[in-house]
Amino acid sequence: MGWWGILGGVRSPLDTFAGLLDRSVQEIEVLVADARAFDASRIRDLADIWDNNTMPLARVACAGRPFRARRARTGLLWMAGLGAARRALMVGLDPALDRELPAAAPGPPAYRDFQARVHPGSLPLTAQIIADLLTDYDLACAGVRSLVVLPSRTGLRVDLTVAAPRRFVPGTGRATRDGAERPWPAAPLRFTFTDVDDLRFDAADRLGIGVSAGEAGLTVEIGQGGILRAATASVWPDDPLWYESTAGRAADAVTPFGRPDRPKAVPTSSLTSRQEDAALALHDLMIRVRLAGSYPAFAAIIPIREICSALAGAGSAIRAAGAKRGTAREEAFTDLVRRWQPIPRAAGTPVPSGPALLRYLRYSEPYDDDDVHREGAVVLVAAVPGTDPTAPWRLASEELPHPATFRVTTAAFDRVQDVRREAGTLTMNEALVIQETR
Repeated sequence: MGWWGILGGVRSPLDTFAGLLDRSVQEIEVLVADARAFDASRIRDLADIWDNNTMPLARVACAGRPFRARRARTGLLWMAGLGAARRALMVGLDPALDRELPAAAPGPPAYRDFQARVHPGSLPLTAQIIADLLTDYDLACAGVRSLVVLPSRTGLRVDLTVAAPRRFVPGTGRATRDGAERPWPAAPLRFTFTDVDDLRFDAADRLGIGVSAGEAGLTVEIGQGGILRAATASVWPDDPLWYESTAGRAADAVTPFGRPDRPKAVPTSSLTSRQEDAALALHDLMIRVRLAGSYPAFAAIIPIREICSALAGAGSAIRAAGAKRGTAREEAFTDLVRRWQPIPRAAGTPVPSGPALLRYLRYSEPYDDDDVHREGAVVLVAAVPGTDPTAPWRLASEELPHPATFRVTTAAFDRVQDVRREAGTLTMNEALVIQETR
C-alpha cells in the first residue's frame, strides 16, 4: 500500500517529514516542563534525529513541487535506515509510519574497519555471549570503571563499564605517543541494562565481576556485596584487539567485507543563504538540546524549555515557508532566522539540601586512556522544588571530583528523597552516600 493509501490523502510525505520534527519538539517540551519528568536518554534520542535530517527537510520543503513527495519519501527512508532503534523512534512519533517503512534489518554482530579487522557491535547479553566473554576476558579480576544510572519512562537503565584483563595474549604491544611500546591496558566492556530492579554498588568494593543469565533475567555480582539485576542487557566489547580474541577470530570467518548499503540520501537541491541560515539556526538549537541529553551535567544550564518554545511548530513552519514563492519565501525564512536565534544559557545551581528526585547519576574511576589521564568524579542531576510549591520543579546539577566514598542503591531513584549535605558528605537517606573529596 502506498503513501496516499495509508494517509488517506490527508497528509503528504512532506507533511509526515515535517510532522516528525513538530512531534519531537513537543515531546521534549513535555519532558522538561517539570524536571521530575526529565529523561536524558529520550531527549538525546529525539534531538539526535535532527543532527543530519534538518538540512534535508529544508531542501525537500524548498524543492520544486513535482519533486517534494518523492524526495520526502527518500528522506524518511534514509532516516529510518540507521537501524531498528531509529525506526522504532520514528514509529513512536508517528504510528502510521509502521505500515510504510520497511522492516528494520538486524544489526550485524560484527563489522570490519578500514584495515579489514573485525570489531563487535552491541551484543544481546545471552548465556552464549557471557560464555564468550568469560573465554576471552578475566571478569573475576575486572573492575568497575564507570556506572551511569538513568531513570526513564520505561524503567531504570544502568550503563556499566568494566575494565577486564584479556585471557588472550596480544600479538603486539601498544605504541605510545613517545614511540615506546608498552603492554595493553585492560579492555573496556560496556554493558547496558534495562528494567533494572535491584542495584547496590560501593566504589570501595568494585573489583571482581560475575555475570549470569537466568529465567528471571540478568544478574551481575560486583565485588563482595554489589549486585545489579535487570530484565535485559547488551554488551559492547570496546576492545581494539577484539579481532585477536576467540570470539573475534570466529567472527572474522563469517563477517563479509564491505559495509551494508544504506538507503540513498535525499537528492541535493540548492538553498538560498536565508533558507540555509534558517536550517542551520534550527540545527544549532537542536544540537544544544541533544547536548543536555548526552551530557546531563549541562542540562541545568541549557535553556531547553525556551528552545522548545522557540521551535514549536518548526517543521510546519519550514514546510509553510517552502510553499511560498519569490520574495515571500525569502521573507518567511528570514523570520525563521530571527525566531531561532541563540538563547542565552541559564544559571545552573548545585543540588541543595532538601527534597530531590534523582534524574541522572554517573560515577567514574580515574584511569589512563591513550596516555591521557581521566579524573574520577560523580555527576548528579536532580529535580528540586523552588520556593513556590505549586511551580514546576527545576533541574540542579553538579560534578563532585575525586570522591573518597561513593555508595548507591536502587532506593535512591524510587521516589523523592531528602538530600543532606554536612561536613563534605552528601547523603540521600543512606540510599546514596558521597564523601566529596579524596
